[in-house]
Amino acid sequence: MRGLRLRSSLLSSLSLGLGIALPWLLPTPLRAQSAPQSAPTRVSDSAAVVGVAESLLRAISTRDTTLARRLMVPGAQLASIPDPAGPTTASRTQGDSAFMATLANGTQRYLERMWSPSVFLQGSLALVHAAYDFHLDGVFSHCGVDTFTLVRSRGEWRITHVAYTTQRAGCAPSPLGPPRD
Repeated sequence: MRGLRLRSSLLSSLSLGLGIALPWLLPTPLRAQSAPQSAPTRVSDSAAVVGVAESLLRAISTRDTTLARRLMVPGAQLASIPDPAGPTTASRTQGDSAFMATLANGTQRYLERMWSPSVFLQGSLALVHAAYDFHLDGVFSHCGVDTFTLVRSRGEWRITHVAYTTQRAGCAPSPLGPPRD
């Protein structure tokens, strides 16, 4: 009986060990892998995602809902985070439909500019992070940081989420200089 328990325990250990090691012993094509992107692909993808983020800011600045809709996936979300957040302030989240309605129905002139974007790429996922300033009817309103999350679908980069901080005081001057009318 003792020998049977020992063999059973040994077989359990062996099968557990093989279960852990077997995937690493399989031929390479059977294992999931993340191939590193070549330098030209990373550069062109980085330029493409920054271009999409800048195009959304252009759509906001011109109130172009057709362009904005084309750049965003259905159901995209936008989140505004006050900075610094006080005890009575709260972030605000809206879906793409509410965002499109605001864009279409507003009368104020918007100008949003970003600079020095940083890009993170992993396969078909990208993040763009950049400082920005925002002007209403030609007057400075606020600054902050924009973060865009994008996915590549059917060969196109589209925005799934935009999150941004809104800072009304203490903003450093934009390296882009004053807005041009």
